[in-house]
Amino acid sequence: MSDNSQAVAQPPSSAGRRAPSVVLFGVGAIVLAQFLLVLMFAWSSSRAAPHDLPLGVSGPTTPATDLAHGLEQAQPGAFTVSVLTDDAAARAAVTDRQVYAAVSLAPAGVTLYTASEASPSVAQMLTQAVPAAIARVLPHATVTIVDLAPNPADDPKGTAIPTALIPLTMTSIAAGAVLGLLLGDRRKKLVGLLGYAILAGLLVTSALQGLLGGLTGSWFANEIVITLGAGAIAAVTCGLASIAGIGGILLTLLVAWFFGFAFSGATTAWQLMPSPWGQLAQYLPVGATNTGLRSVAFFDGAKAAGPLAVLAAWALAGITLTLVRGGRREGVDNFA
Repeated sequence: MSDNSQAVAQPPSSAGRRAPSVVLFGVGAIVLAQFLLVLMFAWSSSRAAPHDLPLGVSGPTTPATDLAHGLEQAQPGAFTVSVLTDDAAARAAVTDRQVYAAVSLAPAGVTLYTASEASPSVAQMLTQAVPAAIARVLPHATVTIVDLAPNPADDPKGTAIPTALIPLTMTSIAAGAVLGLLLGDRRKKLVGLLGYAILAGLLVTSALQGLLGGLTGSWFANEIVITLGAGAIAAVTCGLASIAGIGGILLTLLVAWFFGFAFSGATTAWQLMPSPWGQLAQYLPVGATNTGLRSVAFFDGAKAAGPLAVLAAWALAGITLTLVRGGRREGVDNFA
């Protein structure tokens, strides 16, 4: 009886005493993450406005210059207007991704060249704002709108890419976390990263271009960009998880997701994000994947070199971090 009484009277274990505090810490961390997520996404969305959005104007020198000044004065700070030589230069500036839209002045009328797939929301905004500005400078002009890079017929609203980037980012972080935490051997991690990136590129391209019709252009080129984007995110996560464990994964979430996606301009354009955060986000994997994929899918690779270099740099950084430390189990094996 005395033995049983002593057993019942024993104080709870230290693990039992810590359990409530661990739960409270976990819930607090989730609430903090929720706060950051709402803050980042709501701030970037509610403060969206054009900042130095590149436009072009072509035609006779005096009218073109007057129109350029008129567009800049209509919304100060919203546009950066370049005067181009002729109609061909205006079209080329749009298709080469030098400007989001270009106005071509001709005796027969005024043509506004846009590119919905550069940014559907920007194209829609410009089809309203630019003709209104033209009317103030040239009140009797007839404006014809020509979309040089329209949304695919199966994706008329152009939502396939920004929507796909959400699960692509999250699953790439998850894949990198699993590889970084559960595998101890460096070579196995690298093989796992390569296998994941290749499969992600193949399957996501099959979904977006093959099943949904949300991408056009070269299937192989699109697959390369998606593979590189998914691989870059997974590699950085794997490397940080190998070095810092859960803390490394949280750092990836903060940089690549909370900040990187919110300010990437994937759903609008980075020039509409609060300055300078939109431009900084282009040097992160999500922003670079969005810009690079749009370039190869809809603009024959114009302006794709920069985003692809950013993705390659992140992938290389992640691989380097992964090779620095293979994980706890490998370290134990080496020093046992």
